[in-house]
Amino acid sequence: MALKLKLKPHEKAIINGAVIENGPRSSEIVVHNMAQILREPSVMQAEDANTPARRTYFAIQLMLIDQENAETYRKTAEALFGDLRAALTNPSVISSLDGALAAMNSGNCYRALQALKDVIAYEAALLGFPSGGGVGSDAPGRPQGRE
Repeated sequence: MALKLKLKPHEKAIINGAVIENGPRSSEIVVHNMAQILREPSVMQAEDANTPARRTYFAIQLMLIDQENAETYRKTAEALFGDLRAALTNPSVISSLDGALAAMNSGNCYRALQALKDVIAYEAALLGFPSGGGVGSDAPGRPQGRE
């Protein structure tokens, strides 16, 4: 089954580590085989990796983007997974975390990132951060009142 990827004007996406940018018009790309795809709204900036779950997300994102150094990022992510696993007590969130780790270990960084979004949302609630949609440039997860 093919994946239809709709890109807004000038929107960026990462496909198997390659950053692509759409032109001045909306477009649709059809992907016919398995590919690791990350659209711009799901890309976390380094300065937004400011909590344990967000640092884990960022390390896996780097595995997807910088495949030449993926093993280094994998080791970082594995250590962060261990720290998170030791700190969490909610069974549902632990299940999401375990799913993210399993996806990462099977080479599916996209699925790992998707599973970590639940962990990030839970972490934000625990820390009293504002709730937000994605993990992209709007940077939910920052404490209110900070710049």
